[in-house]
Amino acid sequence: MAKRKTKKNEVRPVVLDTDSCAIWWIKRDMRLADNEALNNAIQQHDRVIALFICEPSLYNAADTSPMHVFAWWQGLRALQQAFRALGGELYFAKGEAVDVFEHLYKNTPFAAIYSHEETGNGLTFERDKAVRRWSDTTGVAWLEHTQNGVVRGLADREARSNIIQQRLFQTAPIAAPTKINPWFIKEDAMVDTSWPAYEDLGTEPVDDRIQFRLMQPISERFAQDELKNFLDERVDFYSRGISSPNSAFQTGSRLSVHLAWGTISLRTVFFESNERIAHWKSSQSPEARHWIKNVAAFQSRLHWHDHFIQRLESASYMEYRALNPAFEQMAYEDEPALLQAWIDGQTGIPLVDACMRCLLATGFLNFRMRAMLVTTACFGLRLSWQELQYPLAQVFYDYEPGIHFSQMQMQAGIVGINTMRVYNPHKQILDQDPNCVFIKKWIPELADFSSDEIIDYNNRRLGDYPEPVDDIAVNGADIKSQITRIKKSDEAVEPTATVLAKHGSRLRSKKKTSKKKPVTPSPQMQLPF
Repeated sequence: MAKRKTKKNEVRPVVLDTDSCAIWWIKRDMRLADNEALNNAIQQHDRVIALFICEPSLYNAADTSPMHVFAWWQGLRALQQAFRALGGELYFAKGEAVDVFEHLYKNTPFAAIYSHEETGNGLTFERDKAVRRWSDTTGVAWLEHTQNGVVRGLADREARSNIIQQRLFQTAPIAAPTKINPWFIKEDAMVDTSWPAYEDLGTEPVDDRIQFRLMQPISERFAQDELKNFLDERVDFYSRGISSPNSAFQTGSRLSVHLAWGTISLRTVFFESNERIAHWKSSQSPEARHWIKNVAAFQSRLHWHDHFIQRLESASYMEYRALNPAFEQMAYEDEPALLQAWIDGQTGIPLVDACMRCLLATGFLNFRMRAMLVTTACFGLRLSWQELQYPLAQVFYDYEPGIHFSQMQMQAGIVGINTMRVYNPHKQILDQDPNCVFIKKWIPELADFSSDEIIDYNNRRLGDYPEPVDDIAVNGADIKSQITRIKKSDEAVEPTATVLAKHGSRLRSKKKTSKKKPVTPSPQMQLPF
C-alpha cells in the first residue's frame, strides 16, 4: 500500500511516546520561577502539561472557604496565561486526585507526575498517601520536590540547619522556563481548560461580608512587585509599623498570601532581601544601617515560617489533638453562643470585634492582632483551640496549615515550652489604636462615639453595640491557673521534655551575657539559621 503523501504546510498528528509525557501537578506552587518540580519535569520529559485538581473534598473541607477558592482562581488564571505564552497549557480537573489521574491515564498514558511536597491538613495528607498507592500500582512515577526548609522524615534535628542552608541560602533561585512543549488532553466533563463554577463543587454559600475588591491580588507578577516595593520603599517602616492594625497593611511585607499559595518561593524572598543587605553594606549612605536593620528584622521573622510548618510535618496529629498530651485535660466551656459572637465580631470587645470584621472582609490581619484574637477567645471566653482553628482558618486569606495549627496551640498556651503570653484587648487599644481609627473603620456603629468613650467600653453602653459578652479577666485567670497547674504537674514532665527535644527551636540567643554570670540560651530561642 502506498504511503500517503503529506501536503505542504499540513500538520501531521503527533504520535505520543508515553515516556516523553509528564504532568506538573500544581499544589501550593502557582509560579514559573524557582519551581523545581516544573523545571525537572521540563528537563526530563519532551512534553509537559500543568494540572490543577479542583477536589470536592478540599473545596468543602472544614478549613476551606470561598476566600481560598478566590485565591486559587486568581493565581491559576494568571499562571495559565503565563503558561500559554510559553507554548504550554494548564488544565483544570474536577474530582478527587486518584480518580482524575486514573481517568487521564486511561485516555492518554503518561510516564510521571511532578509536584512539590505539601505539608497540609489531614485531608491532603490522606489524599497524597492514596496517590502514592496509585502511583506504585500503575508504575507511574510520582516525584515530589522540596520548595522550602521543611524536611520530610526528619530524624536528626541538628542536621536540619545544614539542609536549610543548602536549600535556601547556598543555591540561587531557578530561572523560569522560556519554552514549554505540551501534550494535549481531550477535554471532557472531568478535565478541561476552563475554571469550574464555584457552585459545581462548593457547598458553602459565599459569605456576603467578604469584600473581594479589598483583597490582595494574587499572581506571580503581583508577588514579585510586592517584594520589590517592600524592599525598595516600605521596609523602612517595617519594625515600627507591623504591630498596629492601622499601619500593618502598608508597613508589613504583605508576602504571606504569596508564600501561602506559592506565587513566590521562600528562597527568592531570602535571595532578594540578602541582595538588598549587600547593596546597603556597600553603600556610603548614612541611612544604610537603618535599612539593613529593618531588612534583618524582616528576615528574622521569615526564619520562623518553616519552623512552624516543620512541626506539622513531624506531628501530623496536631490538627486533631494537643502537641503536648499533658494538656488534653484542659477544661474549656465552649459555649456555642460565645463562639458565634467571636466569629461574627459581636463580643462587645471593640478591638476584638474590629479585627474579626476586618478578617471577614479582607482576609488579612497583622500577627499581633491575630494572637490577641486567639488568646482572648481561649483565655477570656474559655473557648478551646479546637473550636477556633477551622473558623479562623476560613478567614485567613493566607492560610498555611503548618503555621496555623502550630500557632493555635502556641497562643492557647498548651505547648508547654513557651512563655504564656495573653494579649489584653483593652491594653492593645491603648497601645495600637488609641484614637480608635481602626475600630471605627470596622465597627460603623461606633463611629459617632469618641475614642475615650470607646476605650471605656467596660463601664458604659455604646448605643446599639453589644456589651461585653463575658468577664474575660475572671475567665482568663481560670485558664491560666489550669495551664500553670498542668505545667508543674509530674505527668507533664516527660511529654514536655519530648516536645522540647523534637519541636523546640534551635535559635541561639543574641543577648549579651555577663562574663561573671554566663547565661545559657533558652532552647526556645534557638533556630538553625
